[in-house]
Amino acid sequence: MESTTRLLLPEVTAALNTDPTSLVELTEEMLPADLADLTSALELDLARTLVRALPVEISARLIEHLDEEFRRELFVDLVSEALPTAVAITDEMAPDDRADLLGELEPEQRQAVLADLDPEESKDIRTLLAYEEDSAGSIMTTDFVSLASNETVAESIEQVRRTAREMETVYSAYAVDSHGTLLGVVSLRDLVTAPETATVEEIMNPNIVTADAEEDQEEVARLIAKYDLLALPVVDRTHRIVGIVTVDDVIDVVEEEATEDAQRMGAVEPIEQPYMTTPLLGLVRARAPWLVILFVAQFLTGAVLAHYTDVLGLEDPERVVATAAMLMWFVPLIISSGGNAGSQSATLVIRAMAVGEVEPKDALRILGKELAVGLTLGVLLAAFGVARILFFDELTSVAAMGMTMAFSVMGVVVVGALLGAGIPLLLERIGVDPAVSSTPFIASLVDIAGLVIYFEIARSLLF
Repeated sequence: MESTTRLLLPEVTAALNTDPTSLVELTEEMLPADLADLTSALELDLARTLVRALPVEISARLIEHLDEEFRRELFVDLVSEALPTAVAITDEMAPDDRADLLGELEPEQRQAVLADLDPEESKDIRTLLAYEEDSAGSIMTTDFVSLASNETVAESIEQVRRTAREMETVYSAYAVDSHGTLLGVVSLRDLVTAPETATVEEIMNPNIVTADAEEDQEEVARLIAKYDLLALPVVDRTHRIVGIVTVDDVIDVVEEEATEDAQRMGAVEPIEQPYMTTPLLGLVRARAPWLVILFVAQFLTGAVLAHYTDVLGLEDPERVVATAAMLMWFVPLIISSGGNAGSQSATLVIRAMAVGEVEPKDALRILGKELAVGLTLGVLLAAFGVARILFFDELTSVAAMGMTMAFSVMGVVVVGALLGAGIPLLLERIGVDPAVSSTPFIASLVDIAGLVIYFEIARSLLF
């Protein structure tokens, strides 16, 4: 489909410059996502012309699929130059998408659109915008089918037929009482196969999974994945249904959260725009803080090396013997082993917490497991390290150097595994995103600990 988009781009560009009315025929077979890709490839003024030339309902679907930055720029221009078109497009968009879009505008621009919308639609958008960002309420849609629990199946089917076209999606219908309190869920399959005289209450499933409107979007995604749901009802504090979160919105949440965690684990502050459209200064700001912290942290590594150089007498030419030189050669190997082990542990534990497999209360079990894993891996790496010394180097004290290597590797790997698992658990416990314990940061801590372990063992066995 991407190749089709590329092939159409010259034709669409030509039509925009000569005969915009022919655009409908050119693009009528395109899916909204592909049409959004084509629009993103155009210059902003041509993209604006395309949106205004297409039918409003198509333009609305197109804008829903654009990336945030391009969508905002495009819509800001529409609000300034063609407010009636912007209002008509907003009216056709899904409730959650239009709330997101208007939330990206400046207050005066947002107010201009809201003032021209239908009062009910405007109220709905204001309600969605009032929810905290990244909460269930902020990503839900208010387009859902609710059925009175005392209605008959025949009456309910007729209601679904009347309202289905206005809904974003119709996976299930939700049974409510006269106050809007959620009582159960009815699948469309059960609705159309039940006797017409049966009531909704008789065929509904009262065991329903819900999310609070203030619930974090990550928890919403976890619930939908756990229970294999296509839509999750969102309720307020009185258990009245206020919206639903659909699986397509959860896919966006999962991508957003995974991207953010991956960036944090790489010691980068999350960036909201695509990489290619992020300004140079934006990339610098995202990467500089952690890079500076990690750079300064490495000062401690230098301090440790300087300390042990003095303690071990390595500045004295008379003591620069083969064993001492070999000791320094193995420094990168020792500290990298610990850093790599810590990074592995951190990655596994952060991911396990993200999907709900473990919690801070499991800390003792997790640390016990990492201790065992660290010891096993340490012994394995120590065997390779000792073999390196035995078969490739001529040392004045092979046994002592071998024991130094073995005990150091085991100690460093164990400490790395424990720090890699423990730091994310601690951060989660105090309410900080565990992903900020980026693997480079943990590796820096392990470097310092590894040098201390290595040289203390060396001082005991070799000097």
